[in-house]
Amino acid sequence: MKNFAAVFIFLLFINVITPVAYCRIYSQFDGGMETAPATSPAPDRQQSTDIITLFDKSTGGLIQLSLTDYLVGAAACEMPASYEAEAIKAQMIAIHSYYDYCQEHPEYIENGYITVEEASMKGYASPSRLQQYWGINYYDYYNKFLRCANEVSNMILTYREQPALTTYYAVSCGKTQSSKEQWGQELPYLTVVDSSFDGVSDDYLQMNSFTVNEMYAVLKSSFPFLEISEETPEQWFGDIIYSESGYAKFVPVGIDNIPGDQFRDALHLPSSCVIVFFEDGMFSVATKGYGHGVGMSQFGANQLSQQGKKYNEILSHYYPGTTLTTKS
Repeated sequence: MKNFAAVFIFLLFINVITPVAYCRIYSQFDGGMETAPATSPAPDRQQSTDIITLFDKSTGGLIQLSLTDYLVGAAACEMPASYEAEAIKAQMIAIHSYYDYCQEHPEYIENGYITVEEASMKGYASPSRLQQYWGINYYDYYNKFLRCANEVSNMILTYREQPALTTYYAVSCGKTQSSKEQWGQELPYLTVVDSSFDGVSDDYLQMNSFTVNEMYAVLKSSFPFLEISEETPEQWFGDIIYSESGYAKFVPVGIDNIPGDQFRDALHLPSSCVIVFFEDGMFSVATKGYGHGVGMSQFGANQLSQQGKKYNEILSHYYPGTTLTTKS
């Protein structure tokens, strides 16, 4: 923990210089957003007969809507409208697959329904909410998402003829993490795959600083059983135990081991891929990635799309061994 400056310079080189070079290599690919003229009518809806039921935590009531509307409203909450269409299609199939998986595995959902918060655009947003959010770009963006939904609304990913648990998140730390490492549940298609192209994301590398008093307060309020002394902060942290992908499995604090996810949540960090430094009376916590790291990286999906990959190729990369299935 005494070599913060040297380690930070090394991280800066790896995570800034290398991604810049990567961007230059792939600058030949056209990353332009597909849009329709603002005055053009919305595409014809190819509505599925499926009815989706969600629990809206912001109102305490149920929402019932068509599958097409759900895919548009859910994907718009998960991905920026500037993302490539192929990435958005991959996201929609992941959303649909996850929904179907949860219907068959009610232990994954609360009160039998997937919970959303439409007011804060978590999980789903209605057309009126999207119009408020997108403003003057609403018609362009809505048409773009609707075209994607019309193309893939009847598709899901399956494993052994059953819906796959298609988890996703914003940005990986450079590799995806296995479901066994993260949740203790081993699924062959939620394993470690390369996602090094996430290194060009603005959210890839972040630094957070804490005074001794701030770190002590956070640790003791979240983990009151910890035996640490305010007089010896340089002795608080031991060598972090990492998973194969680089996410913290355990963060040694004092004589205890804090699970990586609990440490992340306590400090409100974007990822459990962490390094902790103590120097000049301050703690610095470096993180890589944004989210749990299991399944599809949304930023990575967009990068693959910019390289010319189609949605089926993106899905097969992040969920190896699954089958893209057309529902009857």
